[in-house]
Amino acid sequence: MFGKKEEEETKEEEEVESDAEETADAEKKGGAVCSMKAGDYMVHVYVEQAKNLKVEADSVVDPIVEISCLNERKFTKALDDISSVSPAVWNEHLFFEPKNVPKEQLERGKIEIKLMDKGFFKDALIGYYEFDLNYIYLMENHALMHKWIVMSNPESEDFGEVTGYLKISITIAGAGDEQVPIEEDPNPTEEEFIQPPQIQPEFYQLKVRFY
Repeated sequence: MFGKKEEEETKEEEEVESDAEETADAEKKGGAVCSMKAGDYMVHVYVEQAKNLKVEADSVVDPIVEISCLNERKFTKALDDISSVSPAVWNEHLFFEPKNVPKEQLERGKIEIKLMDKGFFKDALIGYYEFDLNYIYLMENHALMHKWIVMSNPESEDFGEVTGYLKISITIAGAGDEQVPIEEDPNPTEEEFIQPPQIQPEFYQLKVRFY
């Protein structure tokens, strides 16, 4: 009787130890079980390119990307005369190095991405997207690599309308984390999209008749 109970307790202890070892291994590999801790961080944002921007017919925009992270803003260069059918290519690296960030601030922290039309007096918003810091940090290797984000304009009447696509990569490294380098996309023809919940996909059916 007691021998069976001792065997069950031993088995439970072994399962707990096994789970702890798996968690530790995942943390070492940069797995998705780690949580952000107070301290210094390096946030690396690679702004790659944009396409299919919402631009009026026979018109162009001068797009620029603004990235905000933990009360700091950085900008790409502004491009000139981009139409709805021409791609906007930046391939620019932006770095944020916040110091001594409290855990509570990290848990609420976001990476805000604005795609704007550069103006003389005021920039006009084309598209917006945001990520929670924890969302990126909980990814494998704390990195989001070469993804297209589907952007919309919260200032427009139709918030659910797609106003452009932006290809971006983001890595986050804290104390003790290995900084994952962002290299050129090895599969540029493969496109993976991240879509916000307010945008509803539309499906079309194409019928072709042969005579």
